[in-house]
Amino acid sequence: MNLERTLSELTSLPIADRLRVVASLWDSIEADAPVSLAPEQRVELERRVQAHEKNPDELLTWSEVLDQLPNRK
Repeated sequence: MNLERTLSELTSLPIADRLRVVASLWDSIEADAPVSLAPEQRVELERRVQAHEKNPDELLTWSEVLDQLPNRK
């Protein structure tokens, strides 16, 4: 595999497709080696969870996020 060619091909994809690639890669990394959070990251994550629990209707699904992207095909 030629990593430079692969990266070039990936960066030429529409943004929605690139986001799907990023999500897929992230999931594969987490499955192989769980990621540790720094204490400040854990605090921020907890803050966001609490904000969501207070206002659950403000949450967007992944499909809704993708639909709001410019140039979405």
